[in-house]
Amino acid sequence: MKKEILNPKIHDTLKLSKIASLIDQMPSNSNASNVLTQMMGEIASKNLKKTNSKDLQVRYTQYLAIYYSNLASMYEAKRDVVKTFECIDKSISLFKSTGDYYEMNFTIVNKGICYSHINEYEKAISCLFTALKYFEKDKKENQEGISNVNSVIGSVYIDQGEYLKAIAFLKKTIHYFEKKKALTGNEKYTLSMVYSNCGSAYLSLKKYPEAVSNFNKALLLSKELEDYATTSIILNKIAQVKMEEKDFGESDLLLRKALETDNEELSKANTYINLGDLYYRKKEFIKSESFLEQGLSISKEINNLQLQEKSSNLLFKVYKENNNFKKALEVYEFQNKLQDSSNVEASKNALAQQQLKYDFEKKQLNLELDTEKKTAVKNNWLIALSGILLLVVLGGYFYYRNNKQKQKITILEKDRIKQKLLLSQMNPHFIFNSIDNIQSLIINGKETVAISYLNSFSKLTRQILENSNENYISLQEEIDMVENYLSIQQLLYNNRFNYSINMVNVSDTESYFIPPMLTQPFIENAIKHGIRNKDEKGMIDIVFSFNQEKLIFEITDNGLGFNDEKKQSGHKSMAMKITKERLLNYTQNKDFEVSSENKIDAEGNIKGAKIVFEIPYIHEN
Repeated sequence: MKKEILNPKIHDTLKLSKIASLIDQMPSNSNASNVLTQMMGEIASKNLKKTNSKDLQVRYTQYLAIYYSNLASMYEAKRDVVKTFECIDKSISLFKSTGDYYEMNFTIVNKGICYSHINEYEKAISCLFTALKYFEKDKKENQEGISNVNSVIGSVYIDQGEYLKAIAFLKKTIHYFEKKKALTGNEKYTLSMVYSNCGSAYLSLKKYPEAVSNFNKALLLSKELEDYATTSIILNKIAQVKMEEKDFGESDLLLRKALETDNEELSKANTYINLGDLYYRKKEFIKSESFLEQGLSISKEINNLQLQEKSSNLLFKVYKENNNFKKALEVYEFQNKLQDSSNVEASKNALAQQQLKYDFEKKQLNLELDTEKKTAVKNNWLIALSGILLLVVLGGYFYYRNNKQKQKITILEKDRIKQKLLLSQMNPHFIFNSIDNIQSLIINGKETVAISYLNSFSKLTRQILENSNENYISLQEEIDMVENYLSIQQLLYNNRFNYSINMVNVSDTESYFIPPMLTQPFIENAIKHGIRNKDEKGMIDIVFSFNQEKLIFEITDNGLGFNDEKKQSGHKSMAMKITKERLLNYTQNKDFEVSSENKIDAEGNIKGAKIVFEIPYIHEN
């Protein structure tokens, strides 16, 4: 392959065609497949920088789109959700630019599959039905595409527990293949998977005859293809049906046959665990224990969390039946570690989802801003021309319209500044420090504390991104966000300060609504400038009080106080400045002030600082 790629006599389009063909014949995400994918990207990118004919430009663009689609699969295997979606979106955009809507919609199907892997089922279904709608415009030509989408929709509905909906879509795919006179090897494999998924849905519905019928059809195809791994999986599924029907003898025979069929570690682990389940139901606990221990051991080696969870749950019951309470306790502790791993994975997905949401909203905001600026430029030209032609009347009209456009731009720019402010807690320094500290806790064996902080960090991230779109949030939501922010800052500053949050004359924090994150810049200022250089432990006291129909925010620290020179020279952080502008906009009061003063003891020494201001609010009875 390298000789062909380095051969200058072979045209790059032929090299790309050969690479694409080889990738299709290889297991996805194998080392060879990944190397070839990188080659494809390099050759396509290099040629797109050259001056080509329109036809060649289209072909190289399509290969680059395929490259990004394959790259997305590589990132998904590494569980890098953000990069996966970045590559998928690039692939979709490139296919669209060449007018290749057929391949573009196949990539949209892959995007739906990726959404389902992070449990974003609503977005997954939206992608899949978008592709299905396209393919159904020309049903005769796009039968393959329709069949593919239907099978994926069926799989997603199974993940959601919507088994009847899943069966309806899977049957459409089965009907498509059954109408064909002859099937290729790939088509037989796909049909085998669809039959198997359909059987799994019937099994979950406890419709055992229908489940066995579909599993048997899948089994015939997998045997015909000599696909031993799939054959072993299907034999295990039929054995599970027989277990549910109390036909333990037949279930045992099927599982023994599965062991003989495929000797791969994944297949063996799955079969051993099912044998353990079978003997547990037969109350032969010694045999059950032996099989389950083998299954758990292999599932640990191959790092399969799902099989580890199933085998450990059964082992816990078996150890208790065998009165082996020491091992029961050990496996119970192992289950807790598994749960911690699941929580970490869930938190990673939550962070990835919020990052995707933030990226999307940022693109939308910039797009609106660019559009408004372009419109304003056009209007400036119109003002000049209309001033010459119609002088006062039309000139005045377009001048008025131009001002309106400028106001829109100003509003959008303020929104972008506001979004930067609201996301200031998410700057790279804050994120990386948080992650480094959490990682350090995990390395030092403090998994429980790490999970607690990771949950707080994930929750804070979600709160910031969600509240960035809101004009008002409840006082309780603001307090929760402040609580999460302070707990994470405590970790970052190695618990060098304590804090308190108190309510005075505020009876119901859910009925008061305030602009989001007005308080955070002042809290951040108290941490960074108030207690950062102190030798003794710092203290931050936060009070929300209600007095004479005014909601007051007060923050006090025992730090170094305000620097008079900086205060007189107007030295203020960007965040503080914008927050004060926001307060002025909300209150519409030109005399509004943020009161700041140093705390002085009896000897005249500075013992800290205090900031007080009135928070605009809406009260719901």
